[in-house]
Amino acid sequence: MNTLTERLANLTRAQSDFVQTGNQLDPQKRDQPGVCGEWSPKDMVAHLVGWDKSLLEFITDIDNFSPPHDIDQFNQHSVQMREHLSWSEVMQEMEVNFRNLQQAVVTVNPEMKIYERVSSWLAGRTEDYILHQGQLAAWV
Repeated sequence: MNTLTERLANLTRAQSDFVQTGNQLDPQKRDQPGVCGEWSPKDMVAHLVGWDKSLLEFITDIDNFSPPHDIDQFNQHSVQMREHLSWSEVMQEMEVNFRNLQQAVVTVNPEMKIYERVSSWLAGRTEDYILHQGQLAAWV
């Protein structure tokens, strides 16, 4: 089984690949629906930010963490919360939030109750970034 450090490294690579692909995207396509269902590339970024932020909250404030019960509703809320932002603003939020997530993950150790859940969640985040990077790459 991968250690948390390995899973974080995999997630960091996947996120970096996503950002690099996003930076190659024609500016005319950033708000164009259809890259992933009805989502535009900007909506996709908003979705990724929402999930990364949720994982960060799980690690840093477990006592007040409220897990998403309806994935579609959570995704819709993440997109709506950022619809007023420009592409560069949502990408900046992604970068800042991701750095915060990286810093939080390194504080998690195997003795902590949340260790296995964080490990599993990191693998899921990595899969999500890989999936959406591939969708973006098809648009570049």
